[in-house]
Amino acid sequence: MIKTLRFTLMAVMMLICGAISAQEVTLDFTDNSKWKLPTKKTTETKEFTNGEYTIKLTINGTGDKIGYNFSSYKDSNFLILGKKDATLTFPKFDFAVSKIVIEGSANGSAATKQNIFVGDKAVSTETVGVKAPNTYEIDPSYQAAGTQYVLKVLSAHNTQISKILIYKQSGAVKENPALAFSEEKVNHEVGTDFTAPTFSKKTTATVKFSSDNEAVATVNAEGVIALGTEEGKAVITAEAAENDKYAAGKATCTIYVWHYVTYKKATAIESGKKYLIVAQRDGKTYYAMPQKETANYGYLNTQMKEGTLDELKVESSYDDNFVFAECEDGYSIQDCYGRYLYMDDDPNHKSFQLGTEPVAWEVEASDNGTFSITNNGQYIQFGQGTFKSFGAYATMQDNAVLPMLFKMVEGTTGINNIQTTTAVKNNVMYNIAGQRVNKDYKGLVIMNGKKMMVK
Repeated sequence: MIKTLRFTLMAVMMLICGAISAQEVTLDFTDNSKWKLPTKKTTETKEFTNGEYTIKLTINGTGDKIGYNFSSYKDSNFLILGKKDATLTFPKFDFAVSKIVIEGSANGSAATKQNIFVGDKAVSTETVGVKAPNTYEIDPSYQAAGTQYVLKVLSAHNTQISKILIYKQSGAVKENPALAFSEEKVNHEVGTDFTAPTFSKKTTATVKFSSDNEAVATVNAEGVIALGTEEGKAVITAEAAENDKYAAGKATCTIYVWHYVTYKKATAIESGKKYLIVAQRDGKTYYAMPQKETANYGYLNTQMKEGTLDELKVESSYDDNFVFAECEDGYSIQDCYGRYLYMDDDPNHKSFQLGTEPVAWEVEASDNGTFSITNNGQYIQFGQGTFKSFGAYATMQDNAVLPMLFKMVEGTTGINNIQTTTAVKNNVMYNIAGQRVNKDYKGLVIMNGKKMMVK
């Protein structure tokens, strides 16, 4: 009687839950006796087997800190795989996979981003950090036996893998709701025709639509997207709950609305003007991006465009310019967040310090279009070794080049035309030089196209 009751309860639970997952396969990287992974980092694409299952490791990129290897640290063993776009390709399992759990090392990075892919399609939710086990619930439409899954590192960090647990889907599986926008990302330039992405679904459940920034883009109850009145970014979300036939689902479409800003190559400095810090090497043009708003030092990473250009058109969504303003003994360099670049007197520091007071740089133009820009005995250079960033050094570095300056063309963006192009009403503040400033700034500012005094 008791056995019959237990069986009946299990049957009811299966009907309620729809499906049951069972842990089926373990890929254990704490023991290297079977895998025979290299103990020194390698970037060679290669397959490894434990006698039962075969994986493939692939590294995409260059540098002396990328690769994969078997490692031991503090009595724990694990596979190191990294960095960005490094992949581990799983074997094709002869059962439907419901989820994949990856156990990392307690000493692993808390910043590593990774996800599971089938081809170019992410089939689970991206995770951050590898210290705790990461669980990847597989999209129901990608749970068929024989599917080739790939773990991909998505950030400039290593991942450390102790074990990978593969779960088998058994029992009834609800159908994929198949919520989808025809495009996951739309870049729209102001003044051009907007073609809205379309929405489709299979689920019979009600779909709820929302926009996180209706000033940029709206969506109605049928999933029709329309532009708002402002530039910026809006994420459109479609969500449906689970019903008796279909699983719950979610889909997003990100809308970017912007216009081009034009910069032209300069031969001299005009005080108070906005410039891109630019380098040209190997038939490519690179321009610097300011450090993150919360940073107080760092190298300047870059965006790249093909060709050696005399004019750059940059999306208005990228606030990458620097203001050069005349001061005593030279020019200050201020980024879009109002911070001033300088070099301290520590010879080991090659990245820029970011401060609140103007610091003088000596700026000298050369006949070849480059500029010598120096502070505290160090001058700005691009691309030391194989790097594609700007730093400052006391001597010319291997493979580095001096920067050029590209001046913003008046009337293409900024404070001068906020009210003549699509208005930017996002409560971002600029000082009278057109530099973006934070909420602690005091003085005359322009916000939402209007001047105001912040005390």
